[in-house]
Amino acid sequence: MLPVVPEVQSHVLAEFDCLDPLLSALRLDSGRLKCTCLAVSRKWLALGTSAGGLHLIQREGWKQRLILTHKEGSITQVSCCPHDEDFIAVATSQGLVVVWELQLERRGRPERVSVSWEHRGQTLTSLCWDTAALRVFAGDKGGKVSFLPGRRIRSVFLPSEPRRDRWPTTSSSAVLCQAWV
Repeated sequence: MLPVVPEVQSHVLAEFDCLDPLLSALRLDSGRLKCTCLAVSRKWLALGTSAGGLHLIQREGWKQRLILTHKEGSITQVSCCPHDEDFIAVATSQGLVVVWELQLERRGRPERVSVSWEHRGQTLTSLCWDTAALRVFAGDKGGKVSFLPGRRIRSVFLPSEPRRDRWPTTSSSAVLCQAWV
């Protein structure tokens, strides 16, 4: 019996399904519309665009279910909540952070449950969901971190006032939320 993968190879690239339904669901045939970021969960493929749209494509059957629009700039970051796929966070080029509750199971309309202008004018570098609670951390290029719990916004770290007793120090002022959660 011959091995399927030679022992000297470390990776196998395979296409298990035809990608035509996904490509038709994306509808990115416009020369002006660019995909700027993406996130994947068990249920969703979430694509942010240069026009401020968040395209939610259901992975089962690759059907486009929703397009959520943002007038506050292009989408620069998107993150699906790992423990409740009904929540998705996005960041825009103007520094806005929005948490959406999709409400698809209840046949409701998607709702902006948290909105933050805490990072206005800053480049957001990271969105990171808390693994124990329904809140998302947002970090910008200046080193500022905030979180959006429910309907309130609270800053937890400012570069001008470092809290070395609570937060790890880094050599860069850019935020790495994943190390803190």
